[in-house]
Amino acid sequence: MTKLAVEQALNLHQSGQLEEAEQAYLDILVDDPRNAEALKLLGVLSCQLSKFDDGINYIEAAIEVDDTVAEYHYVLGRSYLASGRVEDGIKSLVKAGELDPSRADVYGVIGDTFQHLQNFPEALNAYERAVALDVSNVNYQVGAGLSAVFSGDNETATYYLEKAASVNDTVPQIFYGLSLVSSASGDTKAAQDLISKAIKLDPENPEYRRLFDECASASA
Repeated sequence: MTKLAVEQALNLHQSGQLEEAEQAYLDILVDDPRNAEALKLLGVLSCQLSKFDDGINYIEAAIEVDDTVAEYHYVLGRSYLASGRVEDGIKSLVKAGELDPSRADVYGVIGDTFQHLQNFPEALNAYERAVALDVSNVNYQVGAGLSAVFSGDNETATYYLEKAASVNDTVPQIFYGLSLVSSASGDTKAAQDLISKAIKLDPENPEYRRLFDECASASA
């Protein structure tokens, strides 16, 4: 009966009826206060409503009931990150990866987080694990490529960025990264051609304009 109630509450949640879903989760917890799935889902919903302290408390309570579920650590990690607790977020995501090493999305978020922190070697490591698990994911390939660029590993950068371009050549970051690689190798003409492609795809990006002007000056 409780499982059915959780499914019904989740249906409300997924259909956007958040107040009704919140009350349904709370009703379940009145009768079954250690229902880990209801605690987790209520935590996710609370975070959606920007009630991060409440949401984190609910998800932490779910983990106290059962700390072997990777998804609980994953959503806790995402919630920590959303609330600004970056170190705690990374720890929870790493735990999720340890519990379920097959989840590319876990490593993708870790990569995004380290890239945001400009810890590019750690970002590259995480993205490479994500790519190994989801070989066709262009976002992970681009993340790996750009992280490699900013780690000074141009060979690895070229590998991932060219691989991404072979799947989807409409992502401007691909050509930005390849332009940086060409510029670093002294091929300013190739760098200018590549950044021109990025500008065509994203003409309002000031960083692309800056790199284009830099390449043009070097070629003059």
